[in-house]
Amino acid sequence: MVLGVTAASGVAIGSWLWGYNRENYKFDRELRQKNEFKILDFRNAQSQLWREDIRDIISLTEKKMDAYLIISVLQLDACLGLFTEGRLEPGT
Repeated sequence: MVLGVTAASGVAIGSWLWGYNRENYKFDRELRQKNEFKILDFRNAQSQLWREDIRDIISLTEKKMDAYLIISVLQLDACLGLFTEGRLEPGT
């Protein structure tokens, strides 16, 4: 009889401890999942910033190449003029 009461009280205490620990575990998992999702959002935002930086660098290079293209065309025009027409008149 005493052994049955002791076993029953042990089961009741074990059940209460399991429920208490289970609630804490679920709460911790929920917080950890929210934290992991927030970290993924931060990483996504960081990669978007890196991509934007790459686009800015490439657009700067394109703008420089547009300026160089104008100068290159003018130099090419002068060289072709020299090759096709011969010597340029003095003072030009």
